[in-house]
Amino acid sequence: MAEDPHVAVLFATGENSDGSAPPVARFVPPHAESIEWSRSSEVIAVWVPVDTLRELIHDTPLRPLILQPTPMVLAFRAFTLAIARNAEDTTSISRYAIERLLAEMVFGALLEVLAGDLPERGQAPLADRARSTMLLHREDPQFTIAELAGELHVSLRHLQRAFAKLGTTPGDALRRLRVELAESLLRNPDYEVLTIEEIAAHSGFTSGLQLRRALRAEGLPSPTKIRPVR
Repeated sequence: MAEDPHVAVLFATGENSDGSAPPVARFVPPHAESIEWSRSSEVIAVWVPVDTLRELIHDTPLRPLILQPTPMVLAFRAFTLAIARNAEDTTSISRYAIERLLAEMVFGALLEVLAGDLPERGQAPLADRARSTMLLHREDPQFTIAELAGELHVSLRHLQRAFAKLGTTPGDALRRLRVELAESLLRNPDYEVLTIEEIAAHSGFTSGLQLRRALRAEGLPSPTKIRPVR
């Protein structure tokens, strides 16, 4: 566990012994001390590697949190309960999609909490906030830089200037995040069941050809050369 720390989001499905409702969800960081929870409550845990959240937590110390019943958290809870009740019906491909969705939901729930809980996060550099938002949407091939600017409530030109100071563009940054995801899937033997086209689709690309071009733009070899030979 120390080499591959995980965070957990715990959802209660029952009620406290006094009849009151427990918190909708709790966030538990690695190495957290024990938490109190009513024995009458049934709990479902979602485990996510800390590394998945690195873009959010690289400069933010994590602590146990009670997640308030926002639309994001309620949707997260409903999705988790539905998956738990139908776990035996999933295929290897759908399990991959579920894992990615759960990771993105954890990311979104934390981003929602930390953005309001830590005032300095709101003053983070625009490029950093843009990358965090990109991470939430990078698997969607329809997500555009114009939509990114809209979510950040800035003009497209202002967004472009922020990335220009870093010697890049918002489009290149988004492509790089998608390439990183695709490369990690290609190298992971757990996902060798996925075709190149499916890897592309799950990484935010419209086709295998677009994935190959993006890899080439990042100085990486073709998908078949990245994927280990077995």
